[in-house]
Amino acid sequence: MTEIIRQTLDKMPDRYPTDGTFELTVRCNFHCKMCLFRHDDSENREIMEKELSAEQWVDLAQQAADAGTVSLLITGGEPMLRPDFCEIWEGIYKKGFLMTLYTNASLVTDKVIEVLIRYPPHKIGITIYGASPETYEKVCENPQAFQRVIDGIHRLQSLPSRLEFRTTIIKDNYDDFDDICELVSKEFGEEYKLVQTRMVTQSVRGACADVRTCRLEPEDNVKLAFHRGVNIIKKYIGDSYDEKNLYAVYKDKSKDSTFSPRLTLFGCNAGMQNYTISWDGQLLGCQMMGNFAEDVVEKGFRKAWEDFPKQVRLPEVNEKCRNCENQKICNVCCASRYAETGDLAGCPEYVCRDTEIVSELLRRNQNESKEDDERV
Repeated sequence: MTEIIRQTLDKMPDRYPTDGTFELTVRCNFHCKMCLFRHDDSENREIMEKELSAEQWVDLAQQAADAGTVSLLITGGEPMLRPDFCEIWEGIYKKGFLMTLYTNASLVTDKVIEVLIRYPPHKIGITIYGASPETYEKVCENPQAFQRVIDGIHRLQSLPSRLEFRTTIIKDNYDDFDDICELVSKEFGEEYKLVQTRMVTQSVRGACADVRTCRLEPEDNVKLAFHRGVNIIKKYIGDSYDEKNLYAVYKDKSKDSTFSPRLTLFGCNAGMQNYTISWDGQLLGCQMMGNFAEDVVEKGFRKAWEDFPKQVRLPEVNEKCRNCENQKICNVCCASRYAETGDLAGCPEYVCRDTEIVSELLRRNQNESKEDDERV
């Protein structure tokens, strides 16, 4: 992670709100054990009272377009859970964005598909968590959802949109990973790729999931990544592959001469080009971080965007991370620090363990390569 963080505004690079996320709701019809954002069902009534109206979402879309937003992601929770989803989608779509929709595909009704046919997303990200009703019951507490998801995906395939399948692997669907890949390929087409969440952090912004009880151990995270790498290589070149090629998955940035730190708010594009407007009208730099927010309804989009950096003050990163020899290959960021430790400068043990395993693999690969060179 880039450790140079902006502390004053005088050197702030230009910021342009080109890529936005509208989080229509944090409610969902699934109860996924690892969900970052879903609140307990007992809060749904209060949440619904505070959710922005369709009119407010469409108005904010116009304001965002006027401020320079080009790409817009519509997500949740499950956005189709809102009874006014079609009204919101149509109103926002007409503003001219490059539109992406994230959905679990279980609520694709006749009305929804009719609207999406008229106003098709450029891309649809579909979450798929298992290859059977049994796995959906374990992960989402909803065995009936599996067939509804399959049927919904087939309906979405009638659109001219690019489909992207997304999954998160936890203990309950770890043994289903190959079956999920096969399901996507055989049921929907070999041209579709499956995007897997590399690492699952604790839930954020008041969400209810206890992720620590269900997520994989770091050793299994890395093992799964290598397993997937083997499968990809076999797909393209057959069984005659060299396992050393897999180490390219974990490129050592410290050896990349082009690597240089950037001066940003959080060490990434959050709050610089990317932003999220939450279900209750808060402008966030990152959907995972509610620490810094501006009331976009009260201030209006442009003013909220302009004011956002003024409140961002990050503590100095802890000494262990600052002096760590593995920081160039570490996946840690401000959001994961806070999610895991409750401290924006904290050192998340879970991420550390994962990084140490990857670092050991890199060292082993370097030693083997050196030995091969010496033999030659």
